Amino acid sequence: MEKATDLLDKYNSGMATDEEKATVESWYLKYKTAATDLSQQKIEQEYLLGLEALTSHMDRSSSLRLWPRIVAAAALFLVLSIGAFFVFRPALKQERTSYQHNDIGIGGNRAVLTLSNGRQISLTDAVNGTIVEESGIKVTKTRDGQLLYVLNGKQSAAEQISYNTITTPKGGQYQIILPDGTKVWLNAASSLVYPTAFSAVQRKVVLKGEAYFEVAKQLPKKVPFIVQTDRAKVEVLGTHFNVNAYDNEPFTKTTLLEGKVAVSYPETNHALILSPNQQAWNDKKTDLIRVITVDPEYDIAWKKGWFMFNDESIESIMRKISRWYDVEVVYEGKITAHQVFGGTVNRFENVSKVLEMLELTNAVHFKIEGRKITVMP
Repeated sequence: MEKATDLLDKYNSGMATDEEKATVESWYLKYKTAATDLSQQKIEQEYLLGLEALTSHMDRSSSLRLWPRIVAAAALFLVLSIGAFFVFRPALKQERTSYQHNDIGIGGNRAVLTLSNGRQISLTDAVNGTIVEESGIKVTKTRDGQLLYVLNGKQSAAEQISYNTITTPKGGQYQIILPDGTKVWLNAASSLVYPTAFSAVQRKVVLKGEAYFEVAKQLPKKVPFIVQTDRAKVEVLGTHFNVNAYDNEPFTKTTLLEGKVAVSYPETNHALILSPNQQAWNDKKTDLIRVITVDPEYDIAWKKGWFMFNDESIESIMRKISRWYDVEVVYEGKITAHQVFGGTVNRFENVSKVLEMLELTNAVHFKIEGRKITVMP
């Protein structure tokens, strides 16, 4: 029994191997399929029996493989942290049927490129290949949905100061390779303003929303790369980091994965240096600035195609869902503020999958009407 709970803890923390994940997920499918109308006493019995079965399964040599769609459907259910037991409710079958009729599809590679002259190009509709040449720069859309800037001849000083803007809508994301080779992944409802060519003094971009950066080093000159947001400035030479600066989030967060970054807050005259696995966390209401140690995988999960929730409130989770699925979220009734959720689910499943997994905790319920999701206790 203890071995089974240890395995579930490993699954929760993301430390399980592929084989261990497959063991847990196959166990879940077995008991999910068999579950019917269960009393609380029966739920507890099934939970204990499930752990025994899981332990027995672990003791045998297993050749089970990981099934991607099973991970998408089951992972969040297994690791949601509300409730002592896995709860199966007949009413959920009715909810799932309703979701199938009122489901909302996933986001994708969608963005608009605004050139320095004001011309707008839908990158969603643009064909692969060269889409524009301006100011000595050739802009290419690659086959795998990236925007690539390539120097195409000499530039005058006037040409070097022209700016482009890439904007993702709700339900959109996009990757861009800047003129210096820096790779940027832009999350939904975000925008990045950048020059078509960087100066020899600094490389500066302006971000609204969220983006993950892999900054290219410039040698032999060490030209700093600067990300400016409404509340903070992040300065690096060459490193990997994530910046979350959405207007509707209560905090601005800079999370470092590799190298070092300097984060400064002009309004409060604070400045600090981050090391890997640290996060600068700024409360917009109080201007409180904290540096905490985090598992950065939670903060860059979106870039890898996942929702990963780590002791998050339902309000925080629903803001992410609203941006990715382009939906309105409303609340009906009183939602318990102190309840938090943790888990993982594929971003490339319809919204019903995410809601179903959350609902299995019995802490919240949902209703879909058009592009509106109602959250209920």
